[in-house]
Amino acid sequence: MNQGFFDDPEKVAAYEQGPRWFIPAYEASHDMAAVLLHEFVPETGHILVVGAGGGIELAALAKAGPDWRFTGIDPAKPMLDMAEARLAAMGAAERVALIQGYVADAPAGPFDAATCFLTLHFVPDDGSRLALLEDIRRRLRPGAPFLLINGCLDKTSARFGRDMARYSAFARFKGAPAEMATMAATTVAQQVHLLPASRDEALLTEAGFHSVEQFYRGLWVHGWLAHA
Repeated sequence: MNQGFFDDPEKVAAYEQGPRWFIPAYEASHDMAAVLLHEFVPETGHILVVGAGGGIELAALAKAGPDWRFTGIDPAKPMLDMAEARLAAMGAAERVALIQGYVADAPAGPFDAATCFLTLHFVPDDGSRLALLEDIRRRLRPGAPFLLINGCLDKTSARFGRDMARYSAFARFKGAPAEMATMAATTVAQQVHLLPASRDEALLTEAGFHSVEQFYRGLWVHGWLAHA
C-alpha cells in the first residue's frame, strides 16, 4: 500500500471505518494500551505516537489520560487533518502537537512512552524497519514503555492462503462488503510488508528494546510491550 493512498481525501474518509472491520478487538486494543501506559507513564507524561494520522488512537489515549501530552507524527497531511479535527471536537487539541513527517523528524525527547499501531507493516524489512524502531527507542527515556501493534503473517508459509481467507471472513462478519473484503485481502497480500511475528520481536530486540512481551493478539494482528 503506497503513501499516495493516505494522501487521497476520499480514501482517507473510507479508511476511517476499515480498522473496525479488519482488525479484531480494535477498540479493545486501545483499552489494553491505555491500561499499560497508566502502569508506566507519569500523570503528566509525554507520549510519542507514530502513525498518528486519523487520530483514532490519539483520541482514545487522550481520553484515557486527561493530563497526558502527545506528539503525533504522520507523513500524510489529510490523515493529520482528520486527527486535528477529531481532537478539537473532544477538546484535546491543546495537549497534542501534530507533525507531518517521519520519526526522524520528531523531537529528540526524551518521551515517557511511545506507540506505533498498525503502521510498521507498511515499512519494508530492508533496514528501514529496524531504523524506524531505533529512531523511536532513541527518543525514549531509559526504561520507558513502547507499545507496538502490527500485522504479522508469514508469506512463505503454506498457511498464508488460509490466513488471508480468515482476514476476509472476519471483515465480512463485521459488516464489510464482500467485494471490499476480497479486494483488501489482495492489497494486503501484495503491497503490505508482512513478516512473521518472530521477526518483529527480533527487530525490537535488535533496536535496543528489552523485556519484550506480547499483550494482545487478534488473528493476524499482534501487540507487544517493550522497554527502552
